[in-house]
Amino acid sequence: MIILGSTSPRRKELLSLITKDFITIKPSFDEKKVDLKTPNYALNEAYNKSLSLRNNLNKNDILITSDTIVILNDVIFGKPKDEKDAFRMLKELSNKTHKVISGYVIYSKKIEVKKEITTYVTFNNLSDEEIKNYIKSVMVLDKAGAYAIQDDAKFHLINNIKGSYYNVMGFPLEDIKIELKKFI
Repeated sequence: MIILGSTSPRRKELLSLITKDFITIKPSFDEKKVDLKTPNYALNEAYNKSLSLRNNLNKNDILITSDTIVILNDVIFGKPKDEKDAFRMLKELSNKTHKVISGYVIYSKKIEVKKEITTYVTFNNLSDEEIKNYIKSVMVLDKAGAYAIQDDAKFHLINNIKGSYYNVMGFPLEDIKIELKKFI
């Protein structure tokens, strides 16, 4: 059985593009315990989520955990604390290129894969009004960097991406699909 260690509706939706045969379980690891300055933060988060669920696995289970961060000028943008923080983040990302890094772990009792995937995202030059409208229209508080690429068709935040679109959604689907073949 494939187990997605996540409560993210986006990760669940993306994994369903690979397989319908999986369940989701919420990791018991508290993300606030890892300092944002920790090297390989996203991978560290994914690994700790994985560790929090391993004791419940059966012999043939495959566990997938993931975490995503946004980085601009070596500063990590996690999930915003509130709308004011979301505005600050989006204002800083405006008209700049940043990195979206997802760390993921695929684990079974026989094998483990740990990887980080990086995508470069360039924002359009956003006015204060565009940012406020976006924050009013979209639930931004559960998104690293206060945005979701899947909303871009309506809001036009993004000028360009270099790398995995799905990675920016928080689940590097193409890479995970390849790595899962090692487990099956």
